[in-house]
Amino acid sequence: MVLRHSQSVQPPLVDDRLGLFTPDQLARISDHHAFLLQDHGIDYRVVTGSTGGDISRFAVRYFDDNRVGSESRHGHGLLLVIDPEQDEVRLEVSRSLEGIFVDAFVAYVEQRQMVPFFGKNRIADGVLATTEMIVTRAQNSESNAGFGTESWTAATSGAGATSRAGINQDRGEAFRQGLNHEAAASPLATLERYLVAMSQRNLRPDLDIYSADTRKMLSGWVMTAAQADNQTKALKQCQPLGVQFSDDGQLAVIRYPIRDRQCNPWFMLLENGAWRLDLTMMQEAIRFGRSNAWHFAKGVEHPYQFAFRDWEFDSTGFPVRSRPQ
Repeated sequence: MVLRHSQSVQPPLVDDRLGLFTPDQLARISDHHAFLLQDHGIDYRVVTGSTGGDISRFAVRYFDDNRVGSESRHGHGLLLVIDPEQDEVRLEVSRSLEGIFVDAFVAYVEQRQMVPFFGKNRIADGVLATTEMIVTRAQNSESNAGFGTESWTAATSGAGATSRAGINQDRGEAFRQGLNHEAAASPLATLERYLVAMSQRNLRPDLDIYSADTRKMLSGWVMTAAQADNQTKALKQCQPLGVQFSDDGQLAVIRYPIRDRQCNPWFMLLENGAWRLDLTMMQEAIRFGRSNAWHFAKGVEHPYQFAFRDWEFDSTGFPVRSRPQ
């Protein structure tokens, strides 16, 4: 049964035959995939259902029968098949996209991004997290950036487009191990230690670089190796403008140029004499829209607003310019 689909694209972007998604989840996935079509010309569909034991054959048949790629001017189509009964997932790629979404990339997003979410039975979040990586790959292709600029090229040796889904089988504990990373005496130094942790794929939720509330939040989160790799790449590419401190010196924000839309600010607080990442407030205040550009959540008040008094934002929370001094 199809519960919801984008009004601008037929047939539905999400064909949820098993009812794995709530109506809100269906709406979010459909909207993100509609943006992928509008911004990058990629017709991306999702289908959940029984594949009869041969997910590859099912994917090819569904791809053809539902004309996946037909909404794209260039025939660019992607199809994600999720079969909980067989515990398999497959990302089918049209021939026109095979040079962009190569087998190694497909294997990486399946094994390092989808599976950790699926292991916690958070299938919708896994689909959305995968879409973020697909957007990044599409952006880099359009800018003629080579594969070498992306972390997955060094992180996977796999190939193929079918993987075990691991639905409701949490297998992510290996990435929740590693050395502790101590909070530092300056915000930038703490962020540098966070970069080191992510480059090591150290997904321990109790790292000292996190605030006490952040550690509590992360203890129940799904964190993936792919997210760590993406965070490492982003932090290395983003050059901060500097640090803004609150009047009482207890809060700090690391900002980046407004034009760098993929470089979100970092919130920190002074806790027990050291600067720690306040990811709880970042989770509340910061959202990522189309093309992975950050913006502030509409209507959300937060104590880090002091750092943006000299910036202007549009009606949806995206920073647009600095105010004249």
